[in-house]
Amino acid sequence: MHRLMEVVLKHSRLAVVFFIIVSVFMAIGALRLHIDYSTNSFLPEQDPVMKATREVQATYGTGMNEIVVFYAPDVFAPDKLNDIRALTEEIKALPGVKKVVSLTNAPRMREDNGFLVTEDLVPHDNPAPAEIAAVKQYLASNYAMKDGLLASKDGTSTNLVVQLDDSYNVDKLSVEIDAAVARHWKGHYESTGEPVLSQAILTMMMGVPLMAVVALLVILAFLFANFRTPLGVFVPLIQLLVGLLWGMGVLGWFKISFLALMAVAPIAILAVGSSFSLHLLGRYFLELSHGHEKGHAIRTMLGKTGLGVFVSGLAISASMLTFLLSELDMIKGMGLLTAVGVISCMFASLVLLPAVLNLLPPPKVRMKTGQGSGLSVPLRHLGAFIGRHPKPILATGLVLVAISLVGIFRIVPDSSIIAYFPKNSQAVRGMLAVEKAFGGSTSVSMVVNGDLQDPDLLRRLLTFQEEARSIPGVGPIQSLASTVRALHETLSGQAGMPATRELVAQELLVYQSSGSVDDITSEANLDYTQGLVSIIVPRISTSGTKLIISRLGELAKKTLGDKATFEFTGNVFVESILEAIVLRDFTISLSLAILLVLLIDSLIRSVRAAFVTIIVLVFTIVLQYGVQGLFGLPFNMASALMGALAIGVGDYAIHLTVRYMEDRRKGLSPELAVEEAVATSGRSIVYTSLTLGGGFAALVFSSFVPVGTLGKLMVFTVFAVGIASLTILPAACLVFLRNPIKSRMEVSHE
Repeated sequence: MHRLMEVVLKHSRLAVVFFIIVSVFMAIGALRLHIDYSTNSFLPEQDPVMKATREVQATYGTGMNEIVVFYAPDVFAPDKLNDIRALTEEIKALPGVKKVVSLTNAPRMREDNGFLVTEDLVPHDNPAPAEIAAVKQYLASNYAMKDGLLASKDGTSTNLVVQLDDSYNVDKLSVEIDAAVARHWKGHYESTGEPVLSQAILTMMMGVPLMAVVALLVILAFLFANFRTPLGVFVPLIQLLVGLLWGMGVLGWFKISFLALMAVAPIAILAVGSSFSLHLLGRYFLELSHGHEKGHAIRTMLGKTGLGVFVSGLAISASMLTFLLSELDMIKGMGLLTAVGVISCMFASLVLLPAVLNLLPPPKVRMKTGQGSGLSVPLRHLGAFIGRHPKPILATGLVLVAISLVGIFRIVPDSSIIAYFPKNSQAVRGMLAVEKAFGGSTSVSMVVNGDLQDPDLLRRLLTFQEEARSIPGVGPIQSLASTVRALHETLSGQAGMPATRELVAQELLVYQSSGSVDDITSEANLDYTQGLVSIIVPRISTSGTKLIISRLGELAKKTLGDKATFEFTGNVFVESILEAIVLRDFTISLSLAILLVLLIDSLIRSVRAAFVTIIVLVFTIVLQYGVQGLFGLPFNMASALMGALAIGVGDYAIHLTVRYMEDRRKGLSPELAVEEAVATSGRSIVYTSLTLGGGFAALVFSSFVPVGTLGKLMVFTVFAVGIASLTILPAACLVFLRNPIKSRMEVSHE
């Protein structure tokens, strides 16, 4: 650190030029940054179930769907059918649309002198009343359509399903679909599906820059309140912009997409980076207030406080890098961006900040720390009180931990996509409307392996479908068995399934020759050894989805027996198993973060001091998750990040421990050392808490539920760390660290 300070002071202009050049390079990289707001970005692409889902989608031509529900007093009125027909044709012509199914173009099968004829359900405009009556009769009697997949039984709503090709710009395509719907349908309608949810996520992500600006302004306001000079704002601002720019630049140059949950990272970078400036400038202004000249103040700042900032930055970055072990790209990206940004801020605070201070004239110092005035007076009284009552304070902390543990056991994980939107949002309203009319807004795919030309297996599949409808939450179900049943009734005029395997094969061949092969390949492969059962379900919590799938699995095992094997796939099924991944990531990242911070702090200071500080951080983590459970806040991907994030951000608590150890080595009694540490380092801790809390407070206003929840809990956590650092930590020092050994390196913090 001594060599660094001499190089910086000797080559200050060169240091500034270096940062300008690198920042320009990183700015170019930031401009190359790609934003991915699709719902797929939330899913673990490397998970075996996710890979199986992608294989099924490729095999059966399924993919992203957008569902639109149209409302009218009578959707079967000729003018309404004309609108739906025109809209269907326009959407079908859009590049990237694979398939459109509506009330007008759904296939209607009829027998004509021994031949099977398939045609659109409403083949032309302005159908006559008799034709409309025939359409209603067909929908009510056809086995594959009687579940209300196309129109409600009271005729007040109808559904249009658009299947999109993932290789196209789905978001642009979704906008074009919405524009077409608005042109053709003058009544009320609602829509949902992955493209609609992606658009909603994009809208919420558009608020990220504003949140970052608000966080920056709040942080700068607290810095000015602390230092009361423009220099105390200008220099940290440069350092914070470097951290943001370099972090974004690294993502851009390495072609790592910016995903929704990574919106937390810029705020974390600003909040943590400001704490580096706060401690360094605090020491700088303190030395100036003692009458030292600028060069001496900078050397003392780097020599005494710089090493501590380096260690804190290293510990915080290490805790963030534990997220790289996650299966989720969103969490890995968030950890990488935060780590790079924090390291960049730390590097700028140790090189650029002193270089700029060296080039600028020294400011007039208006604030004095620990001089018996201002904030130091109540802090000194607090330190004296702690010195007299350390054990009751620790006992109070244990009571809070016990209460928090009750809350922790009440936490309910929910990793579903629907949990990420406000309940009153347009995305949720559209989803609920579609579910009410359609029976669900997404689907679970059940892949069945067996002889799908075996009438017995087809009958078992139909039994499964009929009984599955009694499971709460399960909507319409479609499979090859449904098609064969409807086909047999059309050709033979008799209800039921073909009696022999040969007859099944014959009827399927007739269907293929009269219609599109795609109708078959969307439900089974052409050798009929594997089929797809599409089960419409609502988007609900992951626990609810898991319960539905569990009951479907039990029913399938009972009805299919040894005739076939089955497995579930689909994005909503992946969401249901995402919970286990999130919990695993939470356990690994939190455990490693604690170990890494403990290791890094102990290597540079002392093992006992690091343990005492970790006690406070663990106490805070138990408290934050207890509050989450007690107040019923959702546990999701963002919540899983919170523990490790709190460990890293909360490492500023070590500043008080180090000051206490320094004063003990000077000969002060434990009680007086605590009083002095709380009165001096406590001031920086108070402003660090305010600055960090003010930065994270910007997240509270996010309409993206995980980010907003994380913001609330991080504000609570930052202030909890601050309070614990000024109460629990000094009390722990008096009980467990009365005679600290000398640290490996003398580090003093203000």
